[in-house]
Amino acid sequence: MHFPNLKAIVFDLDNTLLDHTVAEKRAITAFMPRYYHENLIGTILQTAPEQFIKAYRHWNEILWKDLAMERLSADDLKWKRFAQTLREVAPDFTEQDAERLGREMGKTYLELYADGWQLLPDADETLLALKKRFKLGLITNGFTDQQRGKLARFGWETRFDAALLSGEIGVMKPHKAIFDRTLEQLGVEAGEAVYVGDHYESDVEGALGAGWRSVWFNPHKTERRENRATWTISHLTELLAIHS
Repeated sequence: MHFPNLKAIVFDLDNTLLDHTVAEKRAITAFMPRYYHENLIGTILQTAPEQFIKAYRHWNEILWKDLAMERLSADDLKWKRFAQTLREVAPDFTEQDAERLGREMGKTYLELYADGWQLLPDADETLLALKKRFKLGLITNGFTDQQRGKLARFGWETRFDAALLSGEIGVMKPHKAIFDRTLEQLGVEAGEAVYVGDHYESDVEGALGAGWRSVWFNPHKTERRENRATWTISHLTELLAIHS
């Protein structure tokens, strides 16, 4: 794929380079047995765990958007995503009980989440190959300690020429400011960069809105009525065909 004047390739982290979905499911599945004794929710966790996980992902997506729009704090996000899930799958939960369990689940989830971290296939090899030809960057939304922990786990503290974490700078994708700040750190212009990510709204639309070109990483080949990405890939190794 020809990208004229390309000098920098910038990546999303979760579900682009690291398999967040697997780690998320493993953490939630691991804590479920602790709540089998709980009225209203215990039976659901034992017999329909996927129902709980599906509801969690729904609310997690909504509340991350609220955080991006500054309608919610990061601390509240950590427990409210579980409290809202509990209220959905077990409507008889009182608000007080949902908050009590939500806070407990939120804390336990973050303790277990790191146990499931693993890179997506070819992620490390692809970065090593591209680093020989381009500047590399990272823009990721997420909690700072977790995101820094992921970079440390895989020895990536110096892999990127610029790594911007939303929790550190107070700006989240898809806001233009986080893309602009990345350009400053990389020393390139918007027309000289491309952003690679799996989330269409945050990654593709965010990059395009900042004047960048975009690569939509779509391994599940999800169909969209409109796809404005400059390029769409289903395997990270397809990036090796990029040339300027």
